[in-house]
Amino acid sequence: RYVPKMSVWTGLSISTYLLLAPGLLCKIWDYRITGMSGTMEIKNKHESIGDFAVGLAQEGGMGWFGAIMVVLYAMVIPAMKLVLLIAAESWRNGSPKQVRWARKFVIVLKAIS
Repeated sequence: RYVPKMSVWTGLSISTYLLLAPGLLCKIWDYRITGMSGTMEIKNKHESIGDFAVGLAQEGGMGWFGAIMVVLYAMVIPAMKLVLLIAAESWRNGSPKQVRWARKFVIVLKAIS
């Protein structure tokens, strides 16, 4: 039975995280609200995740909390997981100390996933 090398799984994991980049950089909300059969524009909005987080923070009240959560779960955690995954893969076959760190990185990855 053929089992792919670990680098194949790592490559697939990294590619899925790289697919998050367009969602962070491109406009994901694009809507237009009109009235009077389309002759009067009431609202026209184009937002990315970053714009959305900034809008939440500027809203006042508990909007800052929502902005922090959006940034944390959409940007910080995926970036941290990608860094840990790349570091673990690169140190997997290194010195014994590097191997120990690679194992710790994998344990952290499992915990936050």
